[in-house]
Amino acid sequence: MEKLLDNPKLNKDQIHINGVIAILSTSTISNVAVFVMIWWIITQKHSRHTVVTRLVLNLILSDFIQSIGFMMSYNWLRINAINEGTYCDIQGFLINLGDVASGFWALVICLHTYMLVVHSYEYSHLVFLAMIIIWPFNIVISALGYVIQQAYDESFYGNAGGSWCWISPSYPNYRIGFHYGIILFNAAAMIILYAVMFTVIYRRQGSMATQGSKRVLQSVNKKLVWYPIVYIVLVFPLALQRIVAIGIDNANVWGMNYLIPAACVFTSAGFVNTIIYGITRNIVSVKPVLEKIRRFTSSSFPSTFSDTATMTNMTNIHNNSLQKSGEFFSTIITGGSVNDVDPMSSFISITTTQQVRISYLEPPVKSEVDSSSVIITPPSPTYSNEPLNNLQNNLQNNP
Repeated sequence: MEKLLDNPKLNKDQIHINGVIAILSTSTISNVAVFVMIWWIITQKHSRHTVVTRLVLNLILSDFIQSIGFMMSYNWLRINAINEGTYCDIQGFLINLGDVASGFWALVICLHTYMLVVHSYEYSHLVFLAMIIIWPFNIVISALGYVIQQAYDESFYGNAGGSWCWISPSYPNYRIGFHYGIILFNAAAMIILYAVMFTVIYRRQGSMATQGSKRVLQSVNKKLVWYPIVYIVLVFPLALQRIVAIGIDNANVWGMNYLIPAACVFTSAGFVNTIIYGITRNIVSVKPVLEKIRRFTSSSFPSTFSDTATMTNMTNIHNNSLQKSGEFFSTIITGGSVNDVDPMSSFISITTTQQVRISYLEPPVKSEVDSSSVIITPPSPTYSNEPLNNLQNNLQNNP
């Protein structure tokens, strides 16, 4: 039979109520994002079998389980109370299972990145091996609460701060052993692996023989490096508060003004991970946003986009235009058809102020009377016509 916890009523203070709603909102957004991404991955036959995709799929599945647990607080908000019992036990189980599992999968992703970067090795059975270890282990330690509460005759999962159910404050050692200790272990292992990876990358930067090697390394980093970092950043605020609370034996240390934002950050992991996966796999693109910003900047500051190019682009413009002009004259000299040449071949004039003005040669016109003669419209009056006249005379004398 369920019993009402000590001080079970949710704080009537509007800040607390709004905070609980904020936690539920971030959990819901994360779950929707994760559900959409899982559905997308499953439907993509060409990409769902890669190691990276399987690792990320397990990570966001952990986030999904965690967010489901937090979303169960809709019921507490509805009845304005947190009651011990089956519902509370299920919520605590799901939150602990999802949170600890996501930490392990972030570590596996970090380990996979480490093997690729440092040892240039990809273990094809890594995902399967991790699955048969991580999921059973996490299910067991989260379900042990039901056995432990029978031994101590006290609910293992209970009110964890007035907003959700989790391991009761009456079991501080189990909070450390079943949750915070694992989080600290995973975070420390990831930091060590990252330190080794960045050291190796720094030393190899100058010795890489080809740009291709650098591009491969950068691609691996771009696809994998963010997930463990995101996990550490998002879980740290709430974990820090809980560890300090255990140390000073005060579950509400730093108050709700800290706990609620930390919980919102914590529950946004699923949403953040799906965004990272979408961007790194070109599912979600930021290019349209950047293009709109560029157009807005261009319309706001038109003077910066004039015909006078900056010296940064001078060499490229100059070489490209000379190449086109060379192709034009080479075609005529060798007897080729003028129509085969780009009629808008660039003509470059470099002024004394080291800026470039771009003008164009008018399209050459072929004589209808004599097919062997070619009439070339001279360029802009600012340039000498002598080279073109000489070229035309040579063509007429040597048809």
